[in-house]
Amino acid sequence: MPKFIHPTAKISKNVIIEDDAFIGENVEIGEETIIGKGCYIDKNTKIGKRNKIFPYAVIGTPPQHIAYKDEETYTEIGDENIIREFTTIHRGTIQGGGITKIGSRNYLMAYSHVGHDSIIKSDCIITSFSALAGHTVVDDKVVFGGFSGTHQFVRVGKLAMIGAGSFPTKDVPPFVLITGVDARIAGLNIVGLRRAGIPSHEIEKLKKALKIYLDISLKIEEVEQEIKKIDSNSDLIKYFCDFIRTPSKRGLIRKSKKSQDSQEDR
Repeated sequence: MPKFIHPTAKISKNVIIEDDAFIGENVEIGEETIIGKGCYIDKNTKIGKRNKIFPYAVIGTPPQHIAYKDEETYTEIGDENIIREFTTIHRGTIQGGGITKIGSRNYLMAYSHVGHDSIIKSDCIITSFSALAGHTVVDDKVVFGGFSGTHQFVRVGKLAMIGAGSFPTKDVPPFVLITGVDARIAGLNIVGLRRAGIPSHEIEKLKKALKIYLDISLKIEEVEQEIKKIDSNSDLIKYFCDFIRTPSKRGLIRKSKKSQDSQEDR
């Protein structure tokens, strides 16, 4: 079947749109983006430059939200993302701010899902069959393993790794590794930190910070004070403190894998 492009769509130069694709009302597509066979790009979607969108991805369709009444809401995608087959990305809701946003250089693997009003920043990997619920906020360089996901309103700090099959229902601090369906902190995301070029001395500071954070005898205000003593000038320490100081309505994960193991050994 031939492709369909709505008359109001704005298609930049050197864009490739393959057969059977649907490009809806008020869609914008940036230069050198490739839209694969059978993709469905619904209305009010803005896609940046040099994205590669593989066959049968569905982007900008209405949110899965019972209060949605066909209001004018939006989807926005940055540059140089790879969005693989059958990925679904839903547009926002009026209640949630009206827009779903994805930054640049992300890799969304086949059958992944991004719910309404979610924000994914840049350089993230969302592995196949992962699903981010509505209102999820994901900072830079986060990795979601296969079959993982989030509860609504969860925040995930940068350079965190959500292990395969894990499902955090509370905010995930930056730089950590999450494992298990009953999501727990298994330690720092050492591999991710090293790949990001974080020097060893900074990683050592984060190890100390995480140990303080997991001491549940301390209140978060006390945790922040103690962590700042490690190095108040470190950008990574500052970011960690800023993140834990402003949790979402879901609260923060402070359970560790070690505490779970010790309980199971009893």
